Amino acid sequence: MAGNLLHSTTRRVTSILRVLFALTARPVIGGQAVIEGVMMRSPKSLAIAVRRPDGGIVLREEAWLSFGARLPLLRWPLLRGATMLVESLYNGIVALNFSASIAYPEDEGAKQEAAQAEQGKGHGALWLTLAISLAFAFALFKGVPHLSAWGLGRALGGEGASALPMTSPLFHLVDGGIKLALFVGYILFISRMHEVKRLFMYHGAEHKSVHVWEAAEPLDVEHARGKSTAHPRCGTSLILLVIATSIVVFAGVLPFVPMLFANDFAQAVFLLVVKIPLLLPIAGIAYEGQRFAARNPGNLLIRALIAPGMLLQRLTTREPGDAELEVALAALQKTVWRERQGELVALPARQASVEVYESFDAVAKSVA
Repeated sequence: MAGNLLHSTTRRVTSILRVLFALTARPVIGGQAVIEGVMMRSPKSLAIAVRRPDGGIVLREEAWLSFGARLPLLRWPLLRGATMLVESLYNGIVALNFSASIAYPEDEGAKQEAAQAEQGKGHGALWLTLAISLAFAFALFKGVPHLSAWGLGRALGGEGASALPMTSPLFHLVDGGIKLALFVGYILFISRMHEVKRLFMYHGAEHKSVHVWEAAEPLDVEHARGKSTAHPRCGTSLILLVIATSIVVFAGVLPFVPMLFANDFAQAVFLLVVKIPLLLPIAGIAYEGQRFAARNPGNLLIRALIAPGMLLQRLTTREPGDAELEVALAALQKTVWRERQGELVALPARQASVEVYESFDAVAKSVA
């Protein structure tokens, strides 16, 4: 009898502790700037807030089941980094299509793509777009630097020799330097466009909003204004980490790749192909490094290591106004709403709700 009572009491205490932990735990939330809006992702929610031309806010939200939740293998270290990258790119394309249909209501193409995505008919096209985007990114930020470093080595070397042998660490340092220069140049080029300037303002608003959430402060404009536009978990910083990690991995692995071609250019192309599967561990290592840095922001050594990435974010963020902060906070509030409701409001994955609000105050009242 006493044993049953003790067992029952233990179960009740355990249940209460679980509820209290669920109420007090703060899930990791991150986001992405989109056209005149912000996408926010939490463990259970994907929310997109977009400012309409008439000043209203359109809020799209759905219960989100991550790839790692569907296949636990993808949550393993070194695998979850690449998984996160693909998932972020996919969600980013969905969010950009939706935001374009709201921000530019006269664009019939954007409306059709967004409608197909809502009805679940556009997944094939989205994956095709993702594949094309990845192929273009690889060609520009992997192929061009690799072949440029090879060409530079041949130009500086003597007859039949290269000043930058592809098995030497110096080759990969030059490769990484060209890669970084291309990335920074690309950012500087597009930052002159009005639409991109607006995008960078929403990027800054997204970071400020996440800082407010992580500081456990009220999710309002007043508390967001004074926050930094830089964040250690930003994708810009991750790209810099990926470049640095690739230099180390390529320098350590490629010297052991056998010479299959007598022609130096053919061997250079072959090594470029070998780099493709190596992107998986590179993304994984960089992602784990960023996660560790985000968990230990006060460490002086870590602060020194992430400083270049934080500095680089000055190119991809701009100081937002209150209007941009309201949109970012609206998306954040909706993801927090989903996290606090838990299973009570769970919807099947990809079943989204779309609501229109006249103002940010109306959003805040709705999710209160």
